[in-house]
Amino acid sequence: MLDNIKALSFDMYRTLLDTKDFHEQAVREILVREKAKWVNTDAFHTRWDQIYDEVHINMKPHEFMTEREVSIESLRLVFKEYGINGDPETDVSLWLEKYDEADLYPEVEEVVNILVKKYPMVIVSNVDNNDLGYAKVRSRNLPLLDIITSDSFKSYKPHGRLFKEAVSVLKCNPENILHIGDSHRADVMGAKNAGMSAAWLNRRSQKRREDLPPPDLEITDLRELLDFLKFQN
Repeated sequence: MLDNIKALSFDMYRTLLDTKDFHEQAVREILVREKAKWVNTDAFHTRWDQIYDEVHINMKPHEFMTEREVSIESLRLVFKEYGINGDPETDVSLWLEKYDEADLYPEVEEVVNILVKKYPMVIVSNVDNNDLGYAKVRSRNLPLLDIITSDSFKSYKPHGRLFKEAVSVLKCNPENILHIGDSHRADVMGAKNAGMSAAWLNRRSQKRREDLPPPDLEITDLRELLDFLKFQN
């Protein structure tokens, strides 16, 4: 099925970089800080994620906010819904500072160092350039041609600009690139709209969204990707 793959692109967060339960931890701490312990933590977390996605979705292709700004705006809107008179800027900082403790998933370096023997690779990520998690990835010196960020190109997946840059860096046709990511919308839909193949890294065994294009491949660990590509070739 994917016997024409000549290059790879990867998402960063929750694909290469393990964010653990930092967001869940932050939500609990934020509700305590804002004296809103009466709020259901799981419901608040779910609603924040939903509004975060809505802020992205409602952004026009020519518009841009950093990930930090999107986080602050979405938290402000959640506070408004819950009637919390909070401080979203400070609370978002509390969350993002936790990513200084993020690290690569255990299999990442092994898999990437094997794949690079045959496939040129890039990262394509919705991330701010001063993000602590991004700094952690850079410090590991993975054998990548480039790290293509939303902050650098003022555009977000699933819009096509970042994927077009990946095509340019990888120097091959879109149909010869396999993009691997954890987001069905940003990664799978974005890659397929750009003419690439898409692998959905479904680490948490989530239900596939029927309203979005299906991935060409679904895996739960990057080692499966390695096995699949070796089998195909």
